[in-house]
Amino acid sequence: MSMSREQKLAAHIRARPHLKQIFQFHQKVEEIWNASAPDDFLPVVDLRDQNVRDRRRIGRPLIDRPTFERVGFANSEVQLRKILTVMRQGGGEREILAQRLTSFLRTSGRNEAWLIRTILTRDDAFLDSLANDSEVPAPLLIHLIKLSLRISFERLHETLRTVLKDMDWDHALCPVCGGSPFLGQALSMGQRRYFCYFCSFSWTATPPEGCPACGLVDPDRVNLLYKHPEENQGILACEGCFSYLKIVDQRSEDEIINPDIQEIIGLHLDMAAGEMGFRPLGQSPQRAEVIIRPGIDDPRF
Repeated sequence: MSMSREQKLAAHIRARPHLKQIFQFHQKVEEIWNASAPDDFLPVVDLRDQNVRDRRRIGRPLIDRPTFERVGFANSEVQLRKILTVMRQGGGEREILAQRLTSFLRTSGRNEAWLIRTILTRDDAFLDSLANDSEVPAPLLIHLIKLSLRISFERLHETLRTVLKDMDWDHALCPVCGGSPFLGQALSMGQRRYFCYFCSFSWTATPPEGCPACGLVDPDRVNLLYKHPEENQGILACEGCFSYLKIVDQRSEDEIINPDIQEIIGLHLDMAAGEMGFRPLGQSPQRAEVIIRPGIDDPRF
């Protein structure tokens, strides 16, 4: 008899009591998703056959960030407001950061929809300026936007999976939004399933030998540095570009994993990789930074 998501989460908490608060935060966010309605993201994609074929051929994702100007974020705005409320209720640093962001929006006369739209459509310089003005770290702002958009992206994915079903896409970037994968799942026949950090889309690819970021092929410099004997997680790390990707070694394509849970139980791998000087796949050296995510990175949250 298979377990429900709630039963699986309870089992994870029993097995890892030191991560209890992190799992509980994730559970509260899931409750927000389950009680919310998505926004319509179809206006951000051009699904004409020729456009899809052209983008597939050159490895360009379907979404161009400026197209988010066409979207209304009424539902996502409500979700972000609820997530900030959960943060404030948690106390500690999480409460302080949520209060800073709420105060910034109130005193500047802006709202959560403005925050979502501008972060999605503007460049890194704007994001850095916004982080400085609000006193909220840029990685946390990105993560909050990601959480607020999750169910809207998932609704979009329902349409796109039909379009992308037979797509030949072996790139280590998301075919939907262009984001980097935060998790890979080793499958049979040399294939790998990637999970996008930002929009949560997953896709199957046959990656080339070596590093998925820089292409280095050297088994002495690109290898699985660590593998947990029970959780089947490891770090695919490259000493050429010093990037890494967490890998779950479950070789059945029918094996369904929860990437959110895998991210939490793999926190020790992220910490180990950082201590060895590696950065997440897709993170440029110029913007190497500690990702501060409430309920994800720090067990105190």
